[in-house]
Amino acid sequence: MAKGVGTSDSLIEAASVICGQLGARAVFVHADAMKDLNALSQLPPDVERFVTTCSPDLFEELEESDCRVFQLPPVSLNRIDAIKMGVVIALSEGAITKEDTIVCLSGLSENEQIDTLIVFRLDQEKEMMLTSETQNELNGVDPKVFETILSLSLELAAEGREGKPRGGLFVLGDHDSVLQYSRQMVINPFHGYPEEQRNIMDPTLRETVKEFSAIDGAFIIRGDGIIEAAGRHLSAAGDIDLPPGLGTRHMAAAGISEVSTATSFVISESTGTVSVFKDGKIFLQIGKSKPTKGKTVKSKSSIKGKPR
Repeated sequence: MAKGVGTSDSLIEAASVICGQLGARAVFVHADAMKDLNALSQLPPDVERFVTTCSPDLFEELEESDCRVFQLPPVSLNRIDAIKMGVVIALSEGAITKEDTIVCLSGLSENEQIDTLIVFRLDQEKEMMLTSETQNELNGVDPKVFETILSLSLELAAEGREGKPRGGLFVLGDHDSVLQYSRQMVINPFHGYPEEQRNIMDPTLRETVKEFSAIDGAFIIRGDGIIEAAGRHLSAAGDIDLPPGLGTRHMAAAGISEVSTATSFVISESTGTVSVFKDGKIFLQIGKSKPTKGKTVKSKSSIKGKPR
């Protein structure tokens, strides 16, 4: 849609109409593409309202709104990837289901303008989630752990380490099966530490995990966030049909997710793309992004109320 004066307001108004016409369950808005947060008041009050942001400052401000707010990793996401992130988080937390119709509004943060409106019927949407047959159940995995690993993967893809691109592989959930289908390649750096010191939800562990990502092999993480091991070789890769251009790391991620109920997160060292595997198939892909600083809030007094 062409840019112009009032594009954000026009699309938000159009989204309200479309929600009513289609009986949409929810509307998603990427707030980083908004110049004035007052426009959020135009969202239809009779549907679930989800707002995403990559900015910690803006997240704090949006918590005073009447919308449910999702904090995305501090990277520069394109229009579609910002939508993907919000939808995947909502699915993982059970806030929406694959049977729902949703309306999404997005744009580029540097333009501060909503310029894209998309309607998704999630059970028919293969381009967004890539594999509609994939099961969405997290099988005992804490949704917040899922979100943390996805966020960490995107940060590592965007930042690399010491200025160089870096790949990585995280395997979440069904750790007993995953350990059976893998072997230690190097000494496990997490062995012997108490569980409270190896929980990936602990912000102080984030940089440690990034440093250990230089080790060949996979991180094995329990559904509750406890890191069982790093530097594991996955031996479950079989005859799996993957898109062209994906290598052995992706094959290993697909294989382990096929023989177990685990979810695998792969960072491509060559492209920076983050791929999420479930049931032997790609569930989600997000392209390489760049690190970004928090967005400055321009209308703090405009946000009232508390999230639902």
